[in-house]
Amino acid sequence: MSNYEAEFVDRNRAALIQRVTAVMPIADELKNKIHDETYAEIKEEKTNQGKMRKLYEALNAGGDRVKTDFYYALRNNELYLFKDLGGVTANRDETDVNMERILQ
Repeated sequence: MSNYEAEFVDRNRAALIQRVTAVMPIADELKNKIHDETYAEIKEEKTNQGKMRKLYEALNAGGDRVKTDFYYALRNNELYLFKDLGGVTANRDETDVNMERILQ
């Protein structure tokens, strides 16, 4: 079965690494999903891009469940970027969501 959220995270990897600015608020939301050592490594990185690369290591290790949690953390912290990349917001009609999934 397909996981739309995880696919979104995988598909937009390069753009997210370059464009996410609220990395630590997102990492904070995921803190209970990633190892403490990985969280510390994310925090130590100097640039947002470096932080996102480390965060992606944790996302890949955690699989679809952690990627899905990241998807919603991204929506909560970077709404404009999320929408720009085609993320689906909660107030959208379910028919629209299903149609977007079919078209992608």
